[in-house]
Amino acid sequence: MTKQKTTTHSPADLVKAKQPVATEVSQEKPKKPVAEVKPTISKPAPKITKKAAVKPVAQAKEISMQELVGTTAGSIWRYLDTNGATTVAKLIRELPEDEKIIQRSIGWLAQEDKITLTIIDRSETIALKE
Repeated sequence: MTKQKTTTHSPADLVKAKQPVATEVSQEKPKKPVAEVKPTISKPAPKITKKAAVKPVAQAKEISMQELVGTTAGSIWRYLDTNGATTVAKLIRELPEDEKIIQRSIGWLAQEDKITLTIIDRSETIALKE
């Protein structure tokens, strides 16, 4: 049998071996740490409710449907008086009122026998009566 070689180290040798190695110091600013991701607790989705339209505080007197249709009928009459016969589609594009209100106003003017409606090639033309 052969003896194994053993080496003995003095305490000074061990201290030298365990000394930390010097590192370079950089002038860079340390990076901001990444935000921690917190676990989320699943909550039931909130119920969506329809909210009533918010009306402006300084709103004047609310106009009734009959007044709105009558006022729009007057606008249509003035437009036709100024521009002559026109298609209903063009009238809807030109006037600022809603299409449904314009259609009701056309009905009002037709009931009062103020206008004539003519259909030519799928196009409704509206004109004032002479």
